Amino acid sequence: MSQTIQAVTFIEEYSEWLKHESTIREMGEWREVTFPFLDQSNDRLCFYMRAKDGMTSFTDDGYTMAMLNDSGITPTGRRLETMTGIVRRFGATLEPNGEITLETDGSRPDALNRFVQALTDVQAMNQIGQHKVAAYFMDDVAAVLDRHDVYYTTDISVHGASGYEHSFDFLFQRSANHPTRFCQAPNRLDRNMAERIIFAWNDTEKDAKRAGSKLYVIGDDRERGLNESSVQALENYGIATIPFSMLPSRAMELAS
Repeated sequence: MSQTIQAVTFIEEYSEWLKHESTIREMGEWREVTFPFLDQSNDRLCFYMRAKDGMTSFTDDGYTMAMLNDSGITPTGRRLETMTGIVRRFGATLEPNGEITLETDGSRPDALNRFVQALTDVQAMNQIGQHKVAAYFMDDVAAVLDRHDVYYTTDISVHGASGYEHSFDFLFQRSANHPTRFCQAPNRLDRNMAERIIFAWNDTEKDAKRAGSKLYVIGDDRERGLNESSVQALENYGIATIPFSMLPSRAMELAS
């Protein structure tokens, strides 16, 4: 009971903080929305939305791709495929002019949630460019799992108890010895990412269909240790963290 109350309290506090720290500015028929999530330029996440004729539209006005270009990340070849795949996971579109857009005639909160995830996940590619990593972190995780004969499904999207959709990098099927295990493998594990993961998991595990499920987070500690406060925050909500350096020795926790 206390754990349930704690989760509910956390979500309520998080929602109040998000409302208090966000701003909306009118710009004709569009609204400029600023969220308290830091982007890769250490500015607050900013995008635009419009409600018209029963349709809600979101756009970043090309800012995300322009920022990546300025960081030396050219959206060509595999990178372009990856960026396109990321935004599609959330129902968004990477337009030929570089804008990331999303349109819906359904739930605006759900669409907003998915659009923010699309922007932040694409922006995270800036981290890859800065460290000149040859392969993406999720690919590196998959390679380790393959070497240890751990079977998985990638790019899973599920609905939480709220009806919002949440995306997970890996899914390990339930077996006689293990519950269903979801997994996130972010290439950075800072406070913003930890908060996003906690919020999404609390909503996901409340769905009756996810009863008994577990979440693992695999963090990249190849250049520096994982952020201890982020790891502690995840563990406070029953989310297990595996440093990438320890994945070979702990891979069997994820095996069927």
